[in-house]
Amino acid sequence: MQAILYYFQEFFQGISKPFLVACTLLAAVLVVVNFRWGIEPKWLANLQPRALRFFGFYILYLIAFGLPWLFYLLWVKPAAYSHWLLAFVLLAPAVFALKVSAGGWGDWIRHTISGKGGRYLAIIADWPLRLVITVGLLFVLHRLFAGGWPLPGVNAHSGRFTTDLGFTTEHFTPVPYLLLLAAMVPLVAFAASQPAFLHTYPKVKILAFLAPEGPRRWQQLLYEMAYGLDFLGIELFFRGFLVVLLCRWVGPAAILPMAVFYCSVHFGKPLLECISSYFGGIILGVIACYSQSILGGILVHLGLAWMMEAAAFISSYFYTN
Repeated sequence: MQAILYYFQEFFQGISKPFLVACTLLAAVLVVVNFRWGIEPKWLANLQPRALRFFGFYILYLIAFGLPWLFYLLWVKPAAYSHWLLAFVLLAPAVFALKVSAGGWGDWIRHTISGKGGRYLAIIADWPLRLVITVGLLFVLHRLFAGGWPLPGVNAHSGRFTTDLGFTTEHFTPVPYLLLLAAMVPLVAFAASQPAFLHTYPKVKILAFLAPEGPRRWQQLLYEMAYGLDFLGIELFFRGFLVVLLCRWVGPAAILPMAVFYCSVHFGKPLLECISSYFGGIILGVIACYSQSILGGILVHLGLAWMMEAAAFISSYFYTN
């Protein structure tokens, strides 16, 4: 835990305060605009065809990720511009926009396997397939940025995909992250008492169509495992690709653009969860940047996700009994 506290001390002492304020205000403005006019849940999520939906999400993510880097170039290091950074800023939002807007396999599975079994399999297969897409794109971009274009930063890249994106046990011990999870229990308990939270969680309630004979325990467990894979992809992208890899060039400044971007992908979630995602992004980003490992973030993110599932399940039980 002492090491984690040291990470935050280093970050807040070294980060440009105008840069921090500007990124925080941008996140706040984007949150207000989204929840006032429903940009993500009402507009972008319903765009057709799929290519138009990809473009819509790409523009949103480009604004959320690109504007903080513009702030960085204007106020922090005006001479830091390069075609390498421009390419990174333009391509990174496209990866997540494709991850969000991709699909079609669910319809194919339901048409191939009829009935409830096909519907269940379509749901279970969705997150693993999106993870495959995300990892595949990150692997290609890693070869481009860390292989073809050597990073000019203070820390040389290893050339290994997993290490360069922080998927390593070096500098990792689980105890501090378990303590962080324990500290979040009261917040999760409070959130589970809110109607907006219970409207979204537990996610497993989507399997209600399996009634009256199900969902069985193994079906619920398999669902939660597939749901957890989504967070593995999120950590690889946001904390691995956007922080661990990028901070080897720009240092801790990589954390704030990632946090604003990370907040924008929560625009379809409850307001409290969306707001907290910005600060959660900073917390996980600081840990990833200074430890050069995303395993702590994976542990916290997965633990929090399943904790929210459990809290919502318990709360819903008491509300209905």
